[in-house]
Amino acid sequence: MTNEVLDYILKIVHSCQFVYLSTINLDNYPETRHLMNTMNEKAENLYLHFLTGLYSPKMEQLERNDKAGLYYYNQQTHHAVRLFGRIQVVDNPVERMQYWNDSYKMFGYTGPEDKNWGLIAFIPDGYKYYSGGEIIADKIK
Repeated sequence: MTNEVLDYILKIVHSCQFVYLSTINLDNYPETRHLMNTMNEKAENLYLHFLTGLYSPKMEQLERNDKAGLYYYNQQTHHAVRLFGRIQVVDNPVERMQYWNDSYKMFGYTGPEDKNWGLIAFIPDGYKYYSGGEIIADKIK
């Protein structure tokens, strides 16, 4: 991926309040849900982070199959990017603390030591970048 393509993709990532995460559910069907994208507002690469409940159905799905897709879409510019990769749980306490925010308490988490508060990381394997429905750049593993 060229720096120019990465810059375009990151511009889309930075511009979106939410992202759509697709996983494979336990019946082997795709399942999509939205996630807050606040942890990635200033991301410098595609190693992206999200909060989640470690005891959620999505985590059960990811334990079985860690492959996932992210979909970002900017309504104003009609630019979109699909990212393909894997999800891993971040266990590193320093990294977990770096991403903790007290506003997460509104979701019932008590702090970064909360046993249910999960920090997950997306490890990219490929992407498709769109502008107005036209594929500008793509790379799948």
